Amino acid sequence: MTFDLAKLFPESSRIDGSAPEEARADWLSIPGKGAVYLLVGEEAGAEKAMLLATVGDLRAALRRRLADTPAELKSKRVEYGKICTRVYWRRVDSGFAADWWYWHAAKALFPGAYRGMIGWRNSWWVGVERAGVTPFPRFRKTSQISDGRLAYAGPVRDKHAAQRLVESLEDLFDLCRYHEILVQAPRGKACAYKEMGKCPAPCDGTVPLEQYRGQVDAALAFAGNENRGAWRRDLENAMRDAAAKLEFEKAGRLKQRLTRAGVLENEALAFLGPLEDFAFLALLPGKGKTAFEAWIFSGAGGGRAACVGQFAYKELEAAAEVLARRCAALMQGQQTVRAFDERGTEEAAIVAHHLFKGEREDGVWLQLHEARDAGAIVRAAEELRNRKKPAPMAEQASDGTKAGNEPSFAYEENNVPPADK
Repeated sequence: MTFDLAKLFPESSRIDGSAPEEARADWLSIPGKGAVYLLVGEEAGAEKAMLLATVGDLRAALRRRLADTPAELKSKRVEYGKICTRVYWRRVDSGFAADWWYWHAAKALFPGAYRGMIGWRNSWWVGVERAGVTPFPRFRKTSQISDGRLAYAGPVRDKHAAQRLVESLEDLFDLCRYHEILVQAPRGKACAYKEMGKCPAPCDGTVPLEQYRGQVDAALAFAGNENRGAWRRDLENAMRDAAAKLEFEKAGRLKQRLTRAGVLENEALAFLGPLEDFAFLALLPGKGKTAFEAWIFSGAGGGRAACVGQFAYKELEAAAEVLARRCAALMQGQQTVRAFDERGTEEAAIVAHHLFKGEREDGVWLQLHEARDAGAIVRAAEELRNRKKPAPMAEQASDGTKAGNEPSFAYEENNVPPADK
């Protein structure tokens, strides 16, 4: 390892593999709190990373990891207590902080394998070409939000829900289902959807591509929740007008369309919005019950998450004013965001992972535009303080096991990560 481990892990303790288990480490100096930790050994006179993990109780986890396997048991369990010489750690107080530092350390320590060490490799979105990029736009699901030529809406809980969203947009806005025919416009041969009245057929020139682009833009605005309320009201008014004119068949079709739109109101799409709005202030548990920790994720600069400090509840109003001013300043550049870089895409996946945790999430998340209001921050912090004690922090490890289980294998820098799914 050629970089300074202290920047990743501010604290460390020596491990004496020759000592009895009870004296193998300075247990009193190791906290029984949440942490991201790294076990290292020595190879050719240099430290070598052996195990990276997150735990809710560092002391208890190390007692398990560094314990010897009874001689009478046959096991493939790695004897970390005998091969490791030091443990490095960073205290964390929330699941998000644990996941973020685990990802950050994994990327630095195991650049060739870190993607296979995390469970939130992707966040899912729908994307479509921006106006002027191509005359033949189409929606598609994607886990990459780095192409500035595309406009994105998301996040979506998983790739299956993202594909269903694409199909719903095609259905609700009568978009082309066969892109290979659309690109032949205006000399394409219309498919059966034209005969069913569910496609305006830009492919054969029935409507110009400029008009079709308007339908795509309306679908994108709907997906980003920019016009959904107005869209519903317009359809409801049209349905009532049709019924008043005794045009019951038309009213029935409009009612069916409203019903189909209802499928978008589900947990998988709970945070659906344009990429420009994917920016948050997270209030997370801090040290003890007297403080909270604040993190900000902003798309400015390619997408970055950063801890902005821990704040005492007794100084909540002053802290809220500071955070609100910072969020307001970041919002000035947020609306110019068109894409995230590779790092931002990975950090967005961590954020989306926690947004969709629901009741299992131990923090309170505010969109950045909401967090410009100090009062909203105060209310969110009070909600956090009044919550029941959160569930134990999720544990994960680079050897593919949770604490207490037999490890399968330890990652090294030349390991090949599992294929991305």
